[in-house]
Amino acid sequence: MIASKIVGSSPKTGLRVVAFDFGHTLVDERKDGTIPLETRPVHLMPDVYETLPQISPPLAVWANTRTVGEAELRRFLDRAGIGRFFTWVVTSVDAGFRKPTPDFFDFALSKCGLDRNEVLFVGNQLNTDILGGEQYGIRTVWLSGRAYRSGDDTLSPHDIHPTYTLRALGQLPALLQRIHDANGYPQRR
Repeated sequence: MIASKIVGSSPKTGLRVVAFDFGHTLVDERKDGTIPLETRPVHLMPDVYETLPQISPPLAVWANTRTVGEAELRRFLDRAGIGRFFTWVVTSVDAGFRKPTPDFFDFALSKCGLDRNEVLFVGNQLNTDILGGEQYGIRTVWLSGRAYRSGDDTLSPHDIHPTYTLRALGQLPALLQRIHDANGYPQRR
C-alpha cells in the first residue's frame, strides 16, 4: 500500500530517472555477504526481475560500497541478468563519499547529468538512503517490508519522512503510473 501523496511537478522539473540503492534493495546482501562480489552467487531481492522491465524512465544504481567501483558493480549486475536496465552506476568508492552525505548526492547527480528534482530514489535504509535523499531534496521511496530491513538501520519511520513508502519493490510500477497520471511523466516501455 502506498502511504504517501503524489507530489505535483511541472514537465520541466519532472521525473527523468529512477535510482536504486544496491544492497538489500536490488540484491540480498545478507546471503553470501562475506564472499567478494566478483564470485558471490546472485541473490536478488523479491520482484527485481519482474519489476525493472516495467519501468520506463532511465534507471541508475546509487550504491554505498566499501571496496567496489563502478566497473566491478556493473559486472555483477550483468551476471545477475539486470545490468542492461541501468544507464548509470554510481558507487561511494568512485564518489569518495558515502550516503547520506550531500557530497555523494552531488557526485551522483553530476555523473547522471541531473537536477535533484528529476530523480526518484528507491532504497531500504532510512539512515542512509532516505535520510540522504530527503536532506538533499530528492524524492524518495522507502521499501518498508520485512524482507528489505537492514540490521544497521538506526532510524525509525517516526524519525524521517520518505516521499513514498512501499512494502515491496513490486509495487513500484503502480506508484510510477500514479505519478505519471498526476504529472504526465513517461512510464511504460
